[in-house]
Amino acid sequence: MTAAAEAEAARWLTVGEACRLLGVDPSTLRAWTDAGQLPSFRTPGGHRRYRREDLEAFLARQRRRRSLREVVGTQAARLLPGSSRRQIRRQTWYAQVGPEGAERLRQICRTLMGALAGYLAGGRRQGRALREGEAAGRALGLEVAARGLSPLDAAQAFLFFKEAIVESVATRVPAAAEEKVAALRRIDAFLDRVLVEVMAAYGRAPA
Repeated sequence: MTAAAEAEAARWLTVGEACRLLGVDPSTLRAWTDAGQLPSFRTPGGHRRYRREDLEAFLARQRRRRSLREVVGTQAARLLPGSSRRQIRRQTWYAQVGPEGAERLRQICRTLMGALAGYLAGGRRQGRALREGEAAGRALGLEVAARGLSPLDAAQAFLFFKEAIVESVATRVPAAAEEKVAALRRIDAFLDRVLVEVMAAYGRAPA
């Protein structure tokens, strides 16, 4: 075999070799392949082969996705540290909510961000994560209605937290510009659905 042929053969990995490179079992590899996330080639004997470059690119995407998920998850615990606490006190709706109400809103937003992290991870959990986010939105709508906020104040309170999430992802996620833009679009779509639930729950809340 020539050097060129050996180099070409080394690019193609068996299922076992691909599993070792990715650190997964064959069933997971098969599921990713069947879902179109990993391209493969079938030999005349029907055996799957994978290009090393494709697997390495997939690993890089997975690492960036985990990084994004971790940033969102970390931000859930740090939503209003330091200067952000001062910022929330300057919001027009804060005086009506008060410290106790603000803490309750933060708790709901932590739940919301956990759902967002699951949504950004994609895969089978994405639909469930969206439903969890919508449920958090309904809880948020009921909470702000119970605190006597106006519809405008309710929307402004939600947008305040949305801005904190978007800014965190935009400034702290180590990803290529096009991937970051795609992530921000997904975040925007998710939070738009949540806002609809916030306002719908607000409208149904007892006067």
